[in-house]
Amino acid sequence: MDGPGWLSQRLADVPTGEDWLGTNERLVLQSLRIERRRADWRLGRWTAKLALGAWLSLPPPRLEVLAASDGAPEAWLDGARLPVSISLSHRGGRSLAVVADRPVTAGCDLELIEPRSDAFIRDWLTPDEQSAVLARPTADGRELIANLIWTAKEAAAKVRREGLRLDVRHAIVTAAETDAPIGPWRALQVQWDDGAILVRGWWRAEPEWVMAVAADPPPGPPRALCAST
Repeated sequence: MDGPGWLSQRLADVPTGEDWLGTNERLVLQSLRIERRRADWRLGRWTAKLALGAWLSLPPPRLEVLAASDGAPEAWLDGARLPVSISLSHRGGRSLAVVADRPVTAGCDLELIEPRSDAFIRDWLTPDEQSAVLARPTADGRELIANLIWTAKEAAAKVRREGLRLDVRHAIVTAAETDAPIGPWRALQVQWDDGAILVRGWWRAEPEWVMAVAADPPPGPPRALCAST
């Protein structure tokens, strides 16, 4: 199966004003009172609309990205829901959007490669995942693996349209080629410990960042989208 499309943006990329937002999106923005929340929301919507525009060959301002009743983002055009799956993540002034055609359901997550406390690793990672982190000989290696595992759990939970309403302590991450982190997309899988659900996907690291994309049915490697306004 062809892979989903992905695109990343930063706060500085987001235009001023609201001309690029749809009517319903502007109503959502008006309801947000905390400035940091507004900035993150605008960043996420800008990135999602660019990704959708590139995927569908449509002008991004014509598209709207609205939250469904379960909180998952959905793509709309002229009052009709589009047959695509869209997933968003933002962290530290950067965002990631992933798009796939239905019936694929995609999920993504983006994290800074930063220190994670012993309590975080103990509380949120399975024993095997904890061992994988502690086996790394350097602090940088441990930080990469800990954040990669967390990113994969979040992406897989979004595939189930649950996000962190799911207890991701029961999600077991296996990732390929973690000894050579910087480079192309590499395979991962997330298995819930009841054995009932297996989600496959991909991970990629850049300096200071790690991202994960998961989908059901299993996707091919993600492919970069070219932003156009």
